[in-house]
Amino acid sequence: MSIYLRQATASQEVPLGYFLDSTHGNTEETGLTIANTDIKLWLTGATTLASKNSGGGTHISNGIYYCVLDATDTATIGPLVIFIHVS
Repeated sequence: MSIYLRQATASQEVPLGYFLDSTHGNTEETGLTIANTDIKLWLTGATTLASKNSGGGTHISNGIYYCVLDATDTATIGPLVIFIHVS
């Protein structure tokens, strides 16, 4: 899914998920604590992943979360890919 973001602009909400139970992959995870360090960003041209600048993920409904990207997270022109791992 593609979402268009403004370059170097704060307060851009991005949906994340589904987050499902790792045991059987069916039950939605609704009580996760997703820190900014759990959210990794790949910016165009980067050779490593960067942690999201600040703020984590917030649950919306049924295992779907969102995060708010800031001007630092969106400073690079081109595609941005978000990876998340919560243990």
